[in-house]
Amino acid sequence: MNLLREPLLHFVVGGALLFAGYVWLDRERTDASDLEPVRIGEGEVRWLEETWANQWLRAPSTQELQELVADLVSEELLAREAREMGLDRNDTIVRRRLAQKLKFIVEDTSGLIEPNEAELRQFYEANVARFQSGARVSFTQIFFNPALRKDASSDAKAALVELKRARDTDLAAMLGDRWLLDTEVRDADEQAVSGMFGPDFARAVFALKPGMWSEPVKSGYGIHLVSIANSSAGRQPPFEEVRDEVLQEWRREKEKGANRDYIARLREKYGVVLDDSVKELLGADRVADMAAAP
Repeated sequence: MNLLREPLLHFVVGGALLFAGYVWLDRERTDASDLEPVRIGEGEVRWLEETWANQWLRAPSTQELQELVADLVSEELLAREAREMGLDRNDTIVRRRLAQKLKFIVEDTSGLIEPNEAELRQFYEANVARFQSGARVSFTQIFFNPALRKDASSDAKAALVELKRARDTDLAAMLGDRWLLDTEVRDADEQAVSGMFGPDFARAVFALKPGMWSEPVKSGYGIHLVSIANSSAGRQPPFEEVRDEVLQEWRREKEKGANRDYIARLREKYGVVLDDSVKELLGADRVADMAAAP
């Protein structure tokens, strides 16, 4: 009876059972003679050479290429055995990688067709707003930190009076509180300013006129006084000036469309079923978009 209580015996018996179970499962799987061997062709070797050259800016040596091929064979063997053992099931990382790989293939296929000049111009004219260069500003700001002041807005107004009276350009550097970012922002569009200070601040700044200090402007950080150094209005560049950008946008639209159409065909092929509890969480509109009859 004491022998049955020994931890070592439990470990040995458990290990033996686990090994026996694996051997039984391994025998139950497909016979090795029925499996397709791993094949490495010229295409795979060329891909290895190109990948190496892109990374190291030179072709691999014979020994390096041999090692690359050996690694590829090992990777393929391990991947096959992992799939045979079912290790790819219910694995979020594997699922995402497979979906991403197929998505890249679909999008790359859409890139085989290039537009002619007339199609590209038509796309430009239909999406002309995308290619507008937005207004830009350069400004200086003085920051008043609400965390350090009893009334940051009142302090900013008092500083504004002092700035108007003194008209000393050096005075601005002595007012306000410490600011971790640059006090001067140069040639920024509204999106960039919004990213730094918030959308409300950006809208207010782009409505200001150059040459004077503003009334206090609120951002996500606190209160600011702003002086516009210069600004430039947006413009609509001609097609010839933005042709490369138009082509990139055209390709992106084609890739999105190809991916969308392919997903739609997969919905028809496999179907999508959402549990009732999921439908309640998503709402009727989203359910109609996501689900399809099996």
